[in-house]
Amino acid sequence: MKADQETEASPMKSLLQELDAFRALFRASIKGYASRLDGEMSAVRTRLEAVGATETIPAAKLRDIREMLTLLRHVEVKPEKGRRKDLKKLDSVVGDLTILVENW
Repeated sequence: MKADQETEASPMKSLLQELDAFRALFRASIKGYASRLDGEMSAVRTRLEAVGATETIPAAKLRDIREMLTLLRHVEVKPEKGRRKDLKKLDSVVGDLTILVENW
């Protein structure tokens, strides 16, 4: 009986359970984050394809297109390091692209 009480009194089992729950929450959050960014990029691509299908692109949109190219070409991240600041950079670029095409 004393061994059972020590096991119950030990916070280790609860801590391990909470850590497992936290890991699941982390994975779900990362999955949701990736899904949101991917959806935004897909929407930008769809909008760009619609504009690209027209024969002439207005000068204002051409400026936006050049700005988008610059944004995309100058992204410097190191995915292998898995840093938050890299995710923030990617999120910022996707946000900027979204804003540019929303103004069309």
